[in-house]
Amino acid sequence: MSTRIVILNCALDELQAVGLDKLSLRAVGKRAGITPMAVYRHFQDKADLLHALGDHALSQWQARVEQIQDVDFRGWIDAVTRAFIDLALDSPALFDAAFVLKTRAERVYPQDFVGGRSPVVGAFSARLADGQQRGLVRPGDALEIAIFSWGLLQGLIGMHRSGRFNLSREDFTDMCLRAVARLINKD
Repeated sequence: MSTRIVILNCALDELQAVGLDKLSLRAVGKRAGITPMAVYRHFQDKADLLHALGDHALSQWQARVEQIQDVDFRGWIDAVTRAFIDLALDSPALFDAAFVLKTRAERVYPQDFVGGRSPVVGAFSARLADGQQRGLVRPGDALEIAIFSWGLLQGLIGMHRSGRFNLSREDFTDMCLRAVARLINKD
């Protein structure tokens, strides 16, 4: 594993442990077992590290989705939804770096999505458009429906992570699956 990847993984651990405000390159270096100057060889400053973390987190998310086997429409939507929930609950710092923090790697609607900068949302939109052709998905702009789905999930995940639901993980996941189905299904 390259030093850069070690630093990024240690930065995620440090982010999880101390939060964004207390995240420092010096602390990341200490966690990685390298000198602060070694960290600065890879990242100019905290903003540069956050940008790299955002890119790294989005790449990790994309890799997870690409591993989902090509199953039927509903099975794929459910699998991606579960993967998003798992990422948020099992790897909160990675999730936050990809979808919550301002890292300069985040995608901005509509231009980045229309421009293809989000392969996952692009694949989700394509599946929705296919589902519309087959009469499974409500009519409307498939990209908008995809964005609404991710926004809904992110909101529910944020509420769950902050203790607003008294649900087991399984019950929370089932609720999210129902919410996405209600949003996208034609009937």
